Amino acid sequence: MKNVLKQFLFKTKLYHLNCIFNKFYVLPYHMVTAQPNGFYPETSIDLFERQIAHLAKNYKVMPLDEIVERVKKREHLRGCVAITFDDGFKDNYKNAYPILKKYKVPATIFLTTGSIENKTAPWFIKLRYLFMKTDKTHLRLSLDQPISSGQQVTFPLQTRQEKFAASEKVMTYIKNCPDTQRLQLLDRLCTELAVNDLKELDDLMLSWDEIKEMSEQKISFGAHTVSHPILTRIPLTTVEEEILQSRQTIEGRIGKQVTGFAYPFGKEPQYSPDMFAILDKLHFNYAVTTKLGSNNYHTELFALDRWGPWELSLIL
Repeated sequence: MKNVLKQFLFKTKLYHLNCIFNKFYVLPYHMVTAQPNGFYPETSIDLFERQIAHLAKNYKVMPLDEIVERVKKREHLRGCVAITFDDGFKDNYKNAYPILKKYKVPATIFLTTGSIENKTAPWFIKLRYLFMKTDKTHLRLSLDQPISSGQQVTFPLQTRQEKFAASEKVMTYIKNCPDTQRLQLLDRLCTELAVNDLKELDDLMLSWDEIKEMSEQKISFGAHTVSHPILTRIPLTTVEEEILQSRQTIEGRIGKQVTGFAYPFGKEPQYSPDMFAILDKLHFNYAVTTKLGSNNYHTELFALDRWGPWELSLIL
């Protein structure tokens, strides 16, 4: 019944009622590709354009920095939307940027600067790639809690669905590992899954020339750490270094101030209020999570929710 009501509201354009509430939305994107592979955090080019066209027509798409200033000044937030991307994938330039220019809308891209500098994909993309490309029919691993309490676990890998399910379980485990243990497990997975050629990942990230070009238009850039660690699994001194170095690298490359931050992964177990103090000390204006929801004057600016207006789910 709820879905039927949503369809009715969408078809009669009563979704404009969204704009009577004094709140704003922050949309999260990662990759924008022609054919999503089902393993990466991707949005199809076609769907992305339909969503951007809808937002440009029906909402006030604004830079996130400007919306944050509205919050601070208690100016109205009705119908305000910000578009964001995490990590800094090259398809943001090749596929998303032309659409953003076409509809004259701004966006913010949060950069994992170590991946940009070294031209290497983030570790979580590497993990997905290993499972996607393996020809192995099963994987045996000894993992501690929460998966197996130290017992050996066998993951079937005969179908794409089984490979993805296995990658999900290993990803859940690896997010709870200390940083060094995570990197060791990734190296081990390369051997166990017999995937040693990772050349396809070499050209996955933006170049600084592409970033510089976009920064001169309507695209802003924010910090997203250097190495994309789980921030609650490293010391707070290291958290501060990751945030500061990421910002300094971006500012040095594009010559513009960076005032926004995105938490890696961004769920509540992966960031904490201790980090709000660090961001405030470093003079950031806001930070975004991946917690679903809209935002208003009462939302903590260092923990902004990210999710789009409900009717975007009906743009099929």
